[in-house]
Amino acid sequence: MLRGLASLGLAAALSGNGFSFSRRDEIEMLVLGDSLIWGQGLREEEKFYYLTKRWLEEDVFKGNGSVRLTVKAHSGSTIKLDPDEQAALERGNRSVFEELHPEVNVSFPTIEKQLRSAHSEYSDPARVDLLMLSGGIPDVGVAKIINPLESNKKLRERIDLYCRRHMGELITEAAEKFPASLIVLVGYYPIITRHSPMKRIVNDVMELYRVPGWAKPPINNPATRAIWRLWRGKMIKRSRIWHEGSSAAFASVVEELNALAGRERAVFVPSPIDERQAFGAKNSLLFTVGRKGSPADAIGETRLRECPPALSDLRRETRLKYSTRFCELASVGHPTPEGSAAIAAAIQERLVPLLARRFNGRVQPASK
Repeated sequence: MLRGLASLGLAAALSGNGFSFSRRDEIEMLVLGDSLIWGQGLREEEKFYYLTKRWLEEDVFKGNGSVRLTVKAHSGSTIKLDPDEQAALERGNRSVFEELHPEVNVSFPTIEKQLRSAHSEYSDPARVDLLMLSGGIPDVGVAKIINPLESNKKLRERIDLYCRRHMGELITEAAEKFPASLIVLVGYYPIITRHSPMKRIVNDVMELYRVPGWAKPPINNPATRAIWRLWRGKMIKRSRIWHEGSSAAFASVVEELNALAGRERAVFVPSPIDERQAFGAKNSLLFTVGRKGSPADAIGETRLRECPPALSDLRRETRLKYSTRFCELASVGHPTPEGSAAIAAAIQERLVPLLARRFNGRVQPASK
């Protein structure tokens, strides 16, 4: 039914929306961003960019074409580099283009640098058909998002700066550097919601800060949790501000880019992970801390091996405070394999109409 699509490629499938690319059996897919799109803690075959690649090859191309995948994303990457951090790296003779193991959560190379590096490596950047992207939460800071003692006004200002202004600049540059690509911007999800048990929140915070075992019962018990709950409502509200604010900002930058281009250059894919599936919830699609304070994901052993030496060197050379423990448990709050599959399905549903316009509605999402 879709035989011959591979020879046209995804590019031709999108030609009805203003895209016009050369005929070939292989399309180019570029992945930029932070730990969300990198797939923190997931095996390669579980990451949603990989599931998207497989869907294109198996369900759309029916085995008649292939997707050439380039991944620049890594854990912790910010959109731009904080000037103080850049100065510290330079003092320590560390390059802002240096690539550590992608599971090690550091801000460099930034997504901006990932973009420019990828552009320089393609002999013909116009051959990139699909560019998938996520970014913004490392810039805003998860700790700042859920901190009940911080200002809601300042949180909104940070969201506007990083998710609207900086992301807007980034996505505009991406469209210029890869003029034939469709850009897929993937959104985030709520963090703490009314479905997140206080016991789980306090437990994982203690693990992240290495609270010794003997000190845990006095901190995390029914009596003290009553005190913690005084802050819970503020954490939930701030998480909602983050989720709604970042989604609105991302939708805005995509709309502005498309209006400027006069065609659908980019699409925004909101996260399908809702409040009932947020951190610690009964039906959560996000990782928590595992038993006895260990990583709960399949790649935890890799971080336990890679984080200590990498961050020890950075601390010594830059005098910046990189937390080894936060790195070891970096999967906390990231999508599980089931969460990743849900995001992949949302991406497919967003791409299907673009493909279906060309092929008379005969393109379908992968069967669940």
